[in-house]
Amino acid sequence: MPRSNSAGALLAVAGMTAILSVGATGASAQVKLNLVYPFPDFLIYTKQCKQLAADITKAAAGKLAINVLPFNSIKMFQQPPAVRKGRVDLVCTPNAFFARAVPENEAVSTSSSNPQTVRANGGFAMLDELQQKYFGVKNLGWTSSGGRFRIYMEKAPKFNDKGMLDLAGVKLRDNPIYGAFFRAMNATTHPLPATQVYSALEKGVVNAAAWATIGLKGLKWDKFLRHAVEPEFYHTDMGWFMNLKKWNSLDAGLRKLIQDMVIANELAVRKVLLAESKKERATLAREGMKFHTVPAAAVYSKLAIDSAYARMVERLKKAKRPTDHVARLRQLWQQQ
Repeated sequence: MPRSNSAGALLAVAGMTAILSVGATGASAQVKLNLVYPFPDFLIYTKQCKQLAADITKAAAGKLAINVLPFNSIKMFQQPPAVRKGRVDLVCTPNAFFARAVPENEAVSTSSSNPQTVRANGGFAMLDELQQKYFGVKNLGWTSSGGRFRIYMEKAPKFNDKGMLDLAGVKLRDNPIYGAFFRAMNATTHPLPATQVYSALEKGVVNAAAWATIGLKGLKWDKFLRHAVEPEFYHTDMGWFMNLKKWNSLDAGLRKLIQDMVIANELAVRKVLLAESKKERATLAREGMKFHTVPAAAVYSKLAIDSAYARMVERLKKAKRPTDHVARLRQLWQQQ
């Protein structure tokens, strides 16, 4: 995917810094890392994951190479455990895809903040520490902020007398990111991976689905889903995660190279996703998509966040883990 000049410049600066750092470590055998990703190759998130892998490899100047494994070489929900166990080294995936093991991951998708802020205020470090402790991965970055989510429907949405979305009779595709929110609205849900949704829409198994503000057209779901519900909710929560033992085995120069490149990518990709979200909304509207605003918009938005945090606390209690840090985590990831 073509990137803006500003995005390229940011990554170039990080790359030069990283090259200098790696060069100082002296000659050594090339480190080879394998990376997996969950979504089809045509989606912007996958293109950005693969581009970052290529950028890091180039910046490493022969010291390190990231090999991107083919799509579906490991099934999407099996990818985080594969990295945890060391079967592969890296995964570019939503935090939500291993939120059962680390419930605090929901702080990312529900965030009202941005990568720069949560790095500065300690929210990112807090989550990284939890992911290292309970899942054995190093969180390198939140590489997809800027995208958000909408519910898309075959028929025009209905609203109840309190101004909330009425999902009676709607067969809604579910996934780990927003399942708690849908259940809080008493939705009838069908958990499906993204690759099966087109067929499910075609057969009438589902007649509504949530998806990010970018990519609906690429998936061709807009052939069936002609109504969009707003306000948008959550944020795309793709991140880069490395097996913790592998991360700790790298020398300081390589760790700095990778980390610098991912942080630069956070900045660059956010600008791209914000722009692409606006562009896709305009295209959908021009092609006949009808956008409907929930009358009780504030209640709808608050329920999205509250339901996710309620699930977080429930999962922590079930795992017999403390919950006294949740309020602080929420405060940091909601800071604007």
